[in-house]
Amino acid sequence: MSPHVLARLRVGLLLFVAILVQTSLASDLRVAEVAPDFMVLITICAGMAGGAEAGAWVGFWAGLATDMFLTSTPLGLSALTYCLVGAAVGALRAGVLQEHRALIPAVAFVATAAAAVLFVALGDVLGQSQLLDAGRSWLIRVALVEALWSTVLSLPVSIVYAWAARGSAGIEQLGPPRGGMISTERLPAR
Repeated sequence: MSPHVLARLRVGLLLFVAILVQTSLASDLRVAEVAPDFMVLITICAGMAGGAEAGAWVGFWAGLATDMFLTSTPLGLSALTYCLVGAAVGALRAGVLQEHRALIPAVAFVATAAAAVLFVALGDVLGQSQLLDAGRSWLIRVALVEALWSTVLSLPVSIVYAWAARGSAGIEQLGPPRGGMISTERLPAR
């Protein structure tokens, strides 16, 4: 089996384990009544490690898995949100952000907060006005607490994601997107 196929299977297994943890354990980890969002964090790590394409694909599948467990929103809302966030993180990583492991928590904070706000905004556009029934202060609290969770968990999750995606196109080490600077010391000799 090729390394690329093995990497996709490992990422799929990672998403499966993450949705199990999200639905079974995350509700017990609530701070200020807000649980961490492991699926958006994996999406952000995919964008940071593999660029816009990897972020979008992982975001779509992570969001679709999340949508299967949300009964109050339309199917595809999380998939669209996570896909956009993963692609945006990957595009920023490729074009603007420098390669540095310490940057991952800061990106996780900003991207998670943006994902929470984008989810509610897209839901409102799609007629899901109940998402804002709790008020703007609720949205701000949810965005900040989820972002803090992502900041704390970003380095361990990014290491696990980098292991899972090892062998996938564009993933030679943690961080560089496709076409980015890749150390030739890690590439196999031809």
